[in-house]
Amino acid sequence: MKKTFIPLLLWMLCGLLFADDTKSTVPVSRASHDSHAETLSHSQATSPEKSEGSPGFLKRAVNFVIGDWVPLGNTETNRFDFGRIQTLPTYNPIEGVRLRAGIASNSRLNPYLFVKGYVAYGFRDQRFKYRGEATYSFTKKMYHEEEFPKNNLRLVYENDLYSPGEMHPRSPNDLLLITYRRSLNEATYRDFGEINYEREYRNGLAHTLWVRRSRLQPQGELVFEWLNDEVVNRSDALNTAEVGIQLRYSVREAYDQQRRKRKPLEMTSPVFFLSHSMGIDNFLGGEVPFHRTELSVQKRFLLGNAARIDVVGEAMKVWNAVPFPLLVYPNQRIRHHIENNAFFLSRALEFVADEQLTLRMTFIGEELLLSRVSLLNRLRVRELISVRAAYGRLS
Repeated sequence: MKKTFIPLLLWMLCGLLFADDTKSTVPVSRASHDSHAETLSHSQATSPEKSEGSPGFLKRAVNFVIGDWVPLGNTETNRFDFGRIQTLPTYNPIEGVRLRAGIASNSRLNPYLFVKGYVAYGFRDQRFKYRGEATYSFTKKMYHEEEFPKNNLRLVYENDLYSPGEMHPRSPNDLLLITYRRSLNEATYRDFGEINYEREYRNGLAHTLWVRRSRLQPQGELVFEWLNDEVVNRSDALNTAEVGIQLRYSVREAYDQQRRKRKPLEMTSPVFFLSHSMGIDNFLGGEVPFHRTELSVQKRFLLGNAARIDVVGEAMKVWNAVPFPLLVYPNQRIRHHIENNAFFLSRALEFVADEQLTLRMTFIGEELLLSRVSLLNRLRVRELISVRAAYGRLS
């Protein structure tokens, strides 16, 4: 299967990159908290930053990568898209070179029912990974299921790598070149199935409910051991079952809906997250009872036209004694509008806690000193200062 997977992936990439770039319009919508959806028309190009004066091939290549998803077949009638382009080739110490190919349906197949999935292969661990999901939208969609406002029921099944110290338990496995580099061969293979319901409202409120069954298997140098009456026991897997709810509120919420993305238009309003998950013993094969609560606040501050500051504050608490993969770590963060906020200088599992506070701040200059130097301004070189702090303990 490996021998056919790689040539097929290369053939699809060449065909997509050199395909005709004839423009077509796709109806998308702009939605805000206090208005009905306004139907707009966008170019087929998935990125708003278009380089009209650049050569055709370069322009096509840039849009190809930034857009992340490309239509399979005729852009006027295609029912499936191919992607994500930015995660096709990646590298990490566990898998070595990793190739991944995915596909997603759009509203031309069915405006209410959507399917999506990917297959990945690591040349070092020589294992296939995969994910599949089916989503039913209770509202008719113009192109994809992530359009605002969501009212979706989703089934998910995934078998892939997972590092408790680098990923939030509910984050998609979409990290790029930095994937697992801080895990130092201390990650797991995760196999989980989930059903969730997500609803967004125009007043800025959103909620997600889920039921998940998960199985973690250690790999590399990682082992699952516990001490019982001074005897060391070892397990080959950790099975959990959980139910949970997440609430999100934004004072103002507006998006520019693009082919496979929705770009936030309102970045300065604070966004609040509150979630609680409960692990249940003897339910769907679960072995560990636990309660986990999280609170997150994100906000961007504008300093006129000179600069901006992104701030993210989070608090996490696990209320029970649990195995270490279920504890909290500094890089288990909720990614939303503000995502560039990881801790880079520590090992993934170095700082373990069952209660934790984190603060992340990033200062980005816009029209400060560097913008006044002609060459640096043309190269879009800007000031960047980031401060990150975490406090955690085992209570």
